[in-house]
Amino acid sequence: MELFGVGPLELLVIGTVALLVFGPKKLPELAQNVGKVMRGLKDVSRDFEREVKREFAEPPATQTTPNRSYDVVESVQPPPVEINDAAKQPEKQP
Repeated sequence: MELFGVGPLELLVIGTVALLVFGPKKLPELAQNVGKVMRGLKDVSRDFEREVKREFAEPPATQTTPNRSYDVVESVQPPPVEINDAAKQPEKQP
């Protein structure tokens, strides 16, 4: 049985070296911290995968306005201008 391409004999050697380097008192604390880091990486990886799947699952946004410029010009209309009665009649000159 291999774990990440490392067989049981290699794991035993790595464990022995870690025990000699860190000592028997620090090794459980170190293993706990490594486990927390691995769990955090797994959570981040799962969140990233979920986000990527969600982004690619959404349909692309449709274009709401036509790409032709004359359509935009035709749709723009000037505001209505109110003409009062005084402006319609020419002024009387004395």
